[in-house]
Formats: sequence, C-alpha cells, structure tokens
Amino acid sequence: MTDEELQRFAGEKVRLVFAGRELTGKLVVGIESQLKVQAPYAIEWYDVDRSLGTNEMRLAAIHDAGAVKSIELLDVAKETADEIEDEADETQTPG
Repeated sequence: MTDEELQRFAGEKVRLVFAGRELTGKLVVGIESQLKVQAPYAIEWYDVDRSLGTNEMRLAAIHDAGAVKSIELLDVAKETADEIEDEADETQTPG
C-alpha cells in the first residue's frame, strides 16, 4: 500500500490487515498519530478487558504504509441499509 492510498482512509472506520492481524477501527494519521504513537499512521480500536468488563482503547502504530496488506472502508450506515433491503426482498410476496 502507498502513502496516498492509505491517506484516503484517514479518520474513517476501516478493516485492515497489518502485521499478520486483521484489525477493525479508526485509521489515525498525521499529527494525531504522531502525538499518540510517534508513527505516521495508527489504527485505533476498542477491546473488551474481560477481567474488568470494560472497553479499553487500543492503538497499533503503523510505521510504514507498505506494511498494510489490505484495507477496506466500513460504511456502517450502508451495511445496515443493505441488510434492511435484503430482508425486505426476502419477505415480499411474489406477484
């Protein structure tokens, strides 16, 4: 992946494959990622701490855009709309 490709997803909820892991969260770039993890990019997600029963914010630094094997935008509103449309199609009576 190139810097230009990765920057198109800045601030968006994404699913990416990085360092052999698939992570889903917000892609953080620029000054925000520099301040948080001292890297040009980071992925921010929430993970459940089972011992405390709370959500904890996690950050993974991405030091090089080339380390990202794949990335896709997660459009929650579109996914929900598609699911509703599919369900409506399935429940309609033909004719």
